Amino acid sequence: MSEIRYDLIHDDYTLIAPERLHRPDCSKPHNVPMETPKTCPFCEGHEAMTPPEIFALRQNEPNTPGWKTRVVPNLYKAVQIEAPWRSEEVGIFEKWEGFGAHEVIVDTPRHLLRMDAWSEEEFFNWFYTMRVRLNDLKNDLRLVYFSLFKNHGHYGAATQPHPHTQLIALPVVPKRELQMLHHAYDFYRMHGHSLFESLLAQERRSGERIVVENDTFIALCPYASAFAFEVAIFSKEPRPALSDLDDMHLMELGKVLRNVMEALYDQLDDFDFNITINTPPMQKNSVTEDFFDDIPKMWRFGLRIIPRLFRLGGFELGSGMKINPVAPEEAASLLRGSLKENR
Repeated sequence: MSEIRYDLIHDDYTLIAPERLHRPDCSKPHNVPMETPKTCPFCEGHEAMTPPEIFALRQNEPNTPGWKTRVVPNLYKAVQIEAPWRSEEVGIFEKWEGFGAHEVIVDTPRHLLRMDAWSEEEFFNWFYTMRVRLNDLKNDLRLVYFSLFKNHGHYGAATQPHPHTQLIALPVVPKRELQMLHHAYDFYRMHGHSLFESLLAQERRSGERIVVENDTFIALCPYASAFAFEVAIFSKEPRPALSDLDDMHLMELGKVLRNVMEALYDQLDDFDFNITINTPPMQKNSVTEDFFDDIPKMWRFGLRIIPRLFRLGGFELGSGMKINPVAPEEAASLLRGSLKENR
């Protein structure tokens, strides 16, 4: 039987419909081949194929081999820092100039197509580099909202196979994010603690959707997972953003994510996915002032791994409500089983 479940964090609904798993199109999509290491602009030794680097983990000259991570401007920018910072009304409409930052983080010099092949050091370097860029960009008071996301594979909308992540910083907060933040703020004012605290307490009492945890982070398949085998990782401590995590936290986070990716690859083989990292607004302005000072109390760092196993249809696009054919309890049980077998 299907269920309509409420997503406490996103203030939305998801349809959990296991019957849909038997549709004719529910077979694993074939990966579409892309760049090889010989032609890949993100591989070590090909530094001249990208714009000059903004940042790199290295101990030698910029734009040369010998780096651990690199950050470069996106060659096909959605927004650019050189654009004017202004908005204007166009009749009944409103528009901003295309101001913002759009960067590519090259996660590792190795042309690894699967995250379960990353070392612990590579996970740490990846998180460390993203933290550096957040802390640098938030010094520009015009930038309010920061989106960190990783696209992997054709069905995850990646255009390069080499491991990379994107950072887009905007002068506005997307309406969906604002609604989610106001929802979290209302919950905090009503209950005196964050909704994440209630959610994690409930999940730990149940245990059936938890995949793996350590002293500082917990990975689980959300109660109202919008995608099959979706996994969310949350900080157990009240730290709202990646920029609030110290080096020890980054190491522990990397270990949990590595375990999750190993289990996902064990269950799904080679699969396409997206990873999103939730980052609350970094600046106080007229849009964020209601809740900004309470962000440390009402929000919690988290990231979301979204396997792209099935296509979205008209219902999802029209309603905004996802249909998930794999119950999160079943997904979590399978992932825990993979971790036990691999130990």
